[in-house]
Amino acid sequence: MFVHQISVYLVNAHGTLCQLTGLLKDHDVDILALMIADMSEFGIVRFIVKDEDIQTCLDLLKEAGYSARKNHVVCAKIPNEPGGLHRALALLENAGISIEYLYSFNYAYDNSALIIFRLTDREAGVKLLIDNGFKVATQEEIDSLGC
Repeated sequence: MFVHQISVYLVNAHGTLCQLTGLLKDHDVDILALMIADMSEFGIVRFIVKDEDIQTCLDLLKEAGYSARKNHVVCAKIPNEPGGLHRALALLENAGISIEYLYSFNYAYDNSALIIFRLTDREAGVKLLIDNGFKVATQEEIDSLGC
């Protein structure tokens, strides 16, 4: 029930994001979702790619001198309607599950927004969402998106 995410630390300097995305482009890796957290001297770029591209990404990034790692996140299918996201956030908050960060996909899926959640308790968060009628995307569903 979890999706693989790659996190990369980048020096906060002009052109570094373009260099990173150029490296992936040159190796035909499609970025399906992306978010950037900006710090004073560096940033963290988090992105989702197809499962078949994860090891390629990690190898490319390591060879190019980037600090990168793979971790797991929840990809919830949030109804594309007013209050859909709020309902999911309220469930998690009321259960005491904190959201470390979230971001969305470039794609809609089955009339739902795909939202990536990094939760303090992934297992409990997934169970809570599913028990309350939300669907959670699998890595296989994510792999069907994009090119």
